[in-house]
Amino acid sequence: MPRNKVLLFVSDMDGTLLQEDFTISPVNLAAIRRLEAAGIRFAIATGRTHYDAETICRKHALEPYIISNNGACVFHPDGTLLSGKALDKAFVSGIVDFLEQEKICYGLGESGGYIAPANWTEVFDSEIARLRAAGMVIPEEKIAFAKQETQKQHGVRIVEKISEYLEQGEAVYSISLITYDKEALQKAGRWVSRYKGTAVCISGTHNAEIMYQDCTKGKSLEFLCGYLKIPLSQTAVAGDSLNDLDMFEKAGFGFAMGNGREEIKEAAAIITKPCREDGLAEAVEHLLRQNI
Repeated sequence: MPRNKVLLFVSDMDGTLLQEDFTISPVNLAAIRRLEAAGIRFAIATGRTHYDAETICRKHALEPYIISNNGACVFHPDGTLLSGKALDKAFVSGIVDFLEQEKICYGLGESGGYIAPANWTEVFDSEIARLRAAGMVIPEEKIAFAKQETQKQHGVRIVEKISEYLEQGEAVYSISLITYDKEALQKAGRWVSRYKGTAVCISGTHNAEIMYQDCTKGKSLEFLCGYLKIPLSQTAVAGDSLNDLDMFEKAGFGFAMGNGREEIKEAAAIITKPCREDGLAEAVEHLLRQNI
C-alpha cells in the first residue's frame, strides 16, 4: 500500500498496457479514465518511438507524457521533446556495420519514427532457421508476434541503404535488436562495451536496445518528476520486463503484471493478473482504493 498519496502513474506499454493486437482494452482504458478523474497524472514509459506510442494513445483519446525509446526521450503531451540524448553518429555507423556483418536483425529508433533495413525479415528468418536447426524450439506464434511488433509500428520507414540514411544525419536515440540468439546478444554487448557510456538493455525474450547507460526509464522518470514537481515517492509504476526494473527501484510503488519477469515480480509491491487479463486495470483499482 502506498505510504504517500500517488500523483503520477506510469505504465509500460508492451506486456503491460497493450493487448496482443497492440491496442488498449476497453477495461484498461476505463481504468485510466478513473485515474485521471481522481487527479492522478497518467504517463507512458516504453521502448517504442514517440510517434508510435503517441499514435496508439491518440487513437484512444489519451494525451499522456511519454517516455520513449526505452528512456532516451521524454515528451510533453503536446509533442515537445523535453529531454533527449541521441547516440553519437560515429557509434551508430560503427554498430550498424557490425550488426550487418554479423547478420543480426536491427532497427534504428529516432524520436519520431523507426527505421528498418529492407532485408530485416530475411535476416530474422535466416536466424530462426539456424537456431531451429541447432535444436532451439521457437513457436510460430512467437515468430509472427516478433515480426508484427515491427510491421505494425506506426512511423516505420523501410530503407534500402542504411548507409545513405545515416549520411543524412538524422538523430538516432536507440538501436533495437530483434533476436532469439543469446550468443548474438553477447557479441553485440562486447562490441558496445568498447564505447564508454553505452550498453545493451534486454527488454524482452527477443528484444534488446542499444543506448546510453544513463538513458533508462528510471532516469527519465526522475526527470519527469522533476519537471512536474512530483516527488518520486508519490509515483506508481506498472511493468513486466527488465527494462522496467529501474523504474520500480525509483518509484514509490510498483505493480508487476502476472506475465512479468521474475525480477520484476520480486521488485514489485503487488503482482496483478496477466496483461491479457487487464492486469493494468487491476493495478489502477488497487491504487484508487488505497490512495487516500
